[in-house]
Amino acid sequence: MGLVTEYPSGFILLCLLLGAGYAVILYYRDVKKGPKTLVLWTMFALRFLSVFFISFLILNPLIKQSEKLIEKPIVIIGVDNSRSMVLAGDSDYYRNRFPSQLNTLIDELKKKCEVKVYSLGDKLQTGFDASYKGTQTDISAFFNEVHTRYTNRNAAALILVSDGIFNAGSDPFYSAQKISFPVYTIAAGDTNLKRDLNIRQVIVNKTAYKGDKFPVEILVEMNKCAGLTSKLTLSHGNNVIETREIKANYDRSLQKVGFILDALETGVAKYSLRLNELEAEVSNQNNRFDFFVEVFDTRQKIALIYASPHPDITAIQKALEGSSHFEIDNLHTDTLPQSFDKYDLLILNQLPSITNTFTLSSVMKAKGSLLFIIGSQTDFNSFNNLKTGLIINSPKNAMSEAQAIVNDDFSLFTLVKRDAAFFEEFPPLQSPFAQYQFSPLAEILFYQKIGTVTTRNPLILFTRASEKKIGIVAGENIWRWRINNFIQQSNFEAFDLFIDKTAQYLSTKDDKSFFRIDFKSKITENEPVEMDAALYNATYELINDPDVNIAITDAAGITYPFVFSKTAKSYYLNAGLFPVGEYSFKATTRVGSTPYLKKGKFFIEQVNIESSNLVADHQVLYRIASTHDGKMIGKDSIATLADKITARQDIRSVSIFQQRMTDLIGNPWIFVIIITLLTAEWVIRKREGK
Repeated sequence: MGLVTEYPSGFILLCLLLGAGYAVILYYRDVKKGPKTLVLWTMFALRFLSVFFISFLILNPLIKQSEKLIEKPIVIIGVDNSRSMVLAGDSDYYRNRFPSQLNTLIDELKKKCEVKVYSLGDKLQTGFDASYKGTQTDISAFFNEVHTRYTNRNAAALILVSDGIFNAGSDPFYSAQKISFPVYTIAAGDTNLKRDLNIRQVIVNKTAYKGDKFPVEILVEMNKCAGLTSKLTLSHGNNVIETREIKANYDRSLQKVGFILDALETGVAKYSLRLNELEAEVSNQNNRFDFFVEVFDTRQKIALIYASPHPDITAIQKALEGSSHFEIDNLHTDTLPQSFDKYDLLILNQLPSITNTFTLSSVMKAKGSLLFIIGSQTDFNSFNNLKTGLIINSPKNAMSEAQAIVNDDFSLFTLVKRDAAFFEEFPPLQSPFAQYQFSPLAEILFYQKIGTVTTRNPLILFTRASEKKIGIVAGENIWRWRINNFIQQSNFEAFDLFIDKTAQYLSTKDDKSFFRIDFKSKITENEPVEMDAALYNATYELINDPDVNIAITDAAGITYPFVFSKTAKSYYLNAGLFPVGEYSFKATTRVGSTPYLKKGKFFIEQVNIESSNLVADHQVLYRIASTHDGKMIGKDSIATLADKITARQDIRSVSIFQQRMTDLIGNPWIFVIIITLLTAEWVIRKREGK
């Protein structure tokens, strides 16, 4: 234990001199007079100490203490809480008897260890409630969390309770390689093949266009059904479209069945697949499957125009190709059509260019919106003359690295909240190092962060020129964002959705209504229902003073009322999770005496991935345990597992010495001492008539 301060030790001497000097000035003459010298020296000492302590506290001294902590061995338990655990024949055991066995195991382990319990399902959660509602199983996420949270801790053992079936994330065997302590697995489920009909997979485009025909392919799995026949029925609403007879020739049969459907009406169409049940099936929940197809009027046409190849073009094209909303043409400046009126959006990569004589006069006259991508080959003078709403003054065409910083006040469209943080971690773009002048009506999506400084310069913004929507990306190498998205998330979803929303905003015609609701018409059952609302006054300025109410009604007529939360300029609603089914809503608000009403409909889709495979995979559990100095046991041996773990020689508590710094100013005894010194001096002075 000791005292430390961030100032040099000479400052402590200065505090002593300050206390002594103050006391000398106050009492030196009285001491020289002679009488009552002891009393004067006492007051001298009290004033010296009180001034010293007060000045010393200004140095913000800290008490340095060394503490010895005893950390018990930690046992981490992960329990599969997904649907596949109870869809097989032993569901009664896992719902009723297993929770009490698990609690007994935890109690036995707690006698010597600290126990942490996690549930594996849609997401990793602490604790276990035996609800078995998870719509997917990601075992690798559990191992990743354990590695992150318990590295350099006294982690002694890990217990995984699972049927070995995983349908999300990476292979758990390889994720488990990060774990450096013993892993035990409790094998759940049944590895035996039982009689079961299963709609294994439905392959269909999620979108179609009115008047088109579109195919749907269904993979039907028939286990232990050799020689038996079932019927597959496809329905739309209450109307049966077609019925096919399916016969299994082997014990394990996988058959493909195809249908051709007509997109007759715009909107979301719900289709249902049903397999006739067979006697003694292990589960009939996987005999049913509903899927949704959104039918649009027409595709938006987009032209990607460039003077020279660039990876940015490919990245944007790949992102747009993932959406069936768009029809894309790649156009080189040497082979351009005479008119661009058929296009809803023109994407111009580094045009106008310093290396190309192509002029943009015909492009600027086109009816469609424009998206400019600025780069090192852009002719800034020619670009400024286009009067897009952004002027870039860069006489030397100098470039700098600029990272994206999200503008929370952006209101034209909404980035997915869980993805917004990714953009600030993406690699910087090569942006013009210049002075930026932009229209006060411009909407900035991302600002530029250069080095450690967040500027007010736009990286991506949206403006208008003569009723034409214009988007500007003030930087090149956006392809790096797409690659980095894959590195971080193993998919391109965040980047592709951002490009999709940008293209949708620019290519769609303006909605002139004063009250607008933005929502997804198809939502999976493990996703929350989220909506955005925008309210405009008579001059089309965003306002959010009035409350926006919404009533969501299910197919049974039950209504769920909500109120939108107010954001900086608009509204947001997270209504949480809803059961599978069809829902309608009515959103209402009022501006002055004018009421506004918006109606809509959305569907909650069932996630059937857990029911598509009910045969337990104990091999992966055995491999994980055997490579981590552990053991795989069955459910009948759970009672013996605590003894196996606590009997290990490497299961022991460890001592940790920890340095702790405590602020001396926060110590109440220092305050008491100073008040006591000053009070004692004051009492003596009053008694002596000073």
